Amino acid sequence: MLLKQKPKEKSWSTAKLFHVYLNEMRLPLSGLRYVFAVVGHKWVRVFVPFHNIKFKINRSIWNKMDVKPVREKI
Repeated sequence: MLLKQKPKEKSWSTAKLFHVYLNEMRLPLSGLRYVFAVVGHKWVRVFVPFHNIKFKINRSIWNKMDVKPVREKI
């Protein structure tokens, strides 16, 4: 499976690929998506490939979601 590359900015260099079900109404997207995420102590920065949407959410909300790490083969 070939997925779009993560963003080129230096702050996204540690981003990992996840398969996550976005089910919160306050998020710009919903549904089952592949996303790149940088998980911090308080916030999670999320990038949705193919839509070029970036947003951040609380770590507590991220932990409540159905999140599965994906092994990248890019």
